[in-house]
Amino acid sequence: MSNISVPSVGELIRGRIAELGISQTELAARVGEHFQTISAIINGKREATISLSVRIDEALDLPSGTIAMAQTRYLVSKEISEKQTESMKEKRHIILEKIKANGGFWSYQGIPESLDDDAVIEAALVHLDLEDMPLLLGIWSKAHIKRVWKERLVSQGKRMNIRNYTLGEKFFEIQNPEEYLKRNAKFHKW
Repeated sequence: MSNISVPSVGELIRGRIAELGISQTELAARVGEHFQTISAIINGKREATISLSVRIDEALDLPSGTIAMAQTRYLVSKEISEKQTESMKEKRHIILEKIKANGGFWSYQGIPESLDDDAVIEAALVHLDLEDMPLLLGIWSKAHIKRVWKERLVSQGKRMNIRNYTLGEKFFEIQNPEEYLKRNAKFHKW
């Protein structure tokens, strides 16, 4: 899932003071605030009050409400991003549980939450039922999943023959999976 990047108030202020050729210290003097307060706002350590945001707008020759609205957009974007991250962690955990239930990670005491994404995708491709494969698409793109499949499973040749054929035909919708697998197997001849 991709998040829309929303500039922070600090990025907005930094850009504007650069355009105007003034320093943070001069901005602080123009708005009647201590330099540390302005620095904290610019560095994302503190939020600007409405009153201060109006004064910053005036000092930087910005339309009224620019700083307050930018701050609100940034905070909303940050909250949405945090919720998406949490949702992705939950989805990842469900995938790991299903892999474990299907015989994967047998050597681990519990569920190995710290595995890198490619290792989780590989384990899912090996151990999940086909009807569970769409779960992967809730976290990773099909192109990413296919890259992992090609690098880690298809490259093994006949050892994964039946599984790879099924994945190629049913999940990746490859027209001629047998030919695809022959072309892409690196370590084993067909």
